[in-house]
Amino acid sequence: MKHVLLLSFLSMGILSVNSSYPGKNKNLNAEPNFLSIGSTDGSQPEPESERMPAAIFRSQDACRVELKDFVFDVEFKIVSATVYFSGTNFKNVETGFIKSKDLKPIKNLMSRCAPGTMVVFDNVKVIGPDNLVRTIQGTSYLLR
Repeated sequence: MKHVLLLSFLSMGILSVNSSYPGKNKNLNAEPNFLSIGSTDGSQPEPESERMPAAIFRSQDACRVELKDFVFDVEFKIVSATVYFSGTNFKNVETGFIKSKDLKPIKNLMSRCAPGTMVVFDNVKVIGPDNLVRTIQGTSYLLR
């Protein structure tokens, strides 16, 4: 009886390890899943970082969508996003909207950002090479 239970626990452990094997689900139809903030000159903050210096964030001009772990060059364009600002210099949550990769519509809110400000990009809609508009997972930055 003890051997049967031990064997079933071991098989459950093996299944969970195998199901998360990184090379298993390489999909050529990958979805965009990462919104990156970067300036138009190509410089950007620490890759995939959720923490960013406030001065670097304030100096950004644009954002872009990247495909994580995808080897082909596929471009997704930002259609719209809702941006929430809270924390330092924001008494309540304030909301801004962008309708492209350009961050100019929220520059007045960005200029108030300081260490301790939380910026959340949500409801991010993008259009891909197939001309389908899709909503992707946004991102958030805690400014330091």
